[in-house]
Amino acid sequence: MIISHTHKFIFIKSWKTAGTSIEAALSEYCSGEDIVTPLGDYDFNRSGNGEWVHKSLNAGDFKQHDYAQTIKDKLAPEIWQTYFKFSIARNPWDRAVSFFFWEKRRDPSLTPKKRFYHHLGVPYDDFRQIKKQFSKYIKGEWLNNDGFYVIDDALCVDFVIRYEHLSEDFQEACRRIGVPAKELPRLKAGIRKQQRHYSEYFDEESMRIVAARHQNDIKLFGYQFERP
Repeated sequence: MIISHTHKFIFIKSWKTAGTSIEAALSEYCSGEDIVTPLGDYDFNRSGNGEWVHKSLNAGDFKQHDYAQTIKDKLAPEIWQTYFKFSIARNPWDRAVSFFFWEKRRDPSLTPKKRFYHHLGVPYDDFRQIKKQFSKYIKGEWLNNDGFYVIDDALCVDFVIRYEHLSEDFQEACRRIGVPAKELPRLKAGIRKQQRHYSEYFDEESMRIVAARHQNDIKLFGYQFERP
C-alpha cells in the first residue's frame, strides 16, 4: 500500500492481483513523507535477477493490505477526497486458484499425500488430487477483494487496474499520477507449477461459491467464468 504525498496518489493493494509488482515499481518514485508499507516473504519478493526492488518508507501503523475504509479513517478527509486512488481487480475464479496455490505453499494440509499403494506402482494422478483439495478449500473461509475498492457497496476509488490488462492499465495509472511507467518486476512468480487454465480446477459447486462471494467484482467489472 502506498500513500504518496509527493505525487498525490493512494495505491490500495488487493490480494493476489500483482499488487506487489506495482507497489515495488511505484515505490521508486516515493520519498520524503510518502508512505510505502514493507513486504514480508522476502524470498518471493525479488526480481528475476534476485534483486530487492521494493523500497518501504514511513509505514507507521499502515499495513500492506489495509482496506480502503481503514485507510480513509486514518487520513485527513482532504487527502482521501483529493488524491488519486486506485486498486486492482482480477477475474475472481482465476484469483481463487492463485490464492489457493499461495496458501498451499505454507499449509501442508492443502498438499495431497500419496497413499502406500502409489509407492507400490499404482499410478498417482496429481492433478486429480489437487482438484479435490481445491474444492475443499473453496468451501472454507477465504477473502474476496471487496474491501480494497468498495465501501458501502459502491466503488470508492478513482481507477481500478484490471489484472488481465495489467501493463496497459498500469501505464494509464502512471499517466494519471504523472510519472513514467516503469517495467513491472515479476515478483511472487513460480508458485503454481502446472500452468493450467483456472477453469480446469472447478466443479459446478465451487464455481457457484466463487461467484456468490464476488458479486461486486461481477457487477462492477463484468467478470465471467470462462473456458479456453
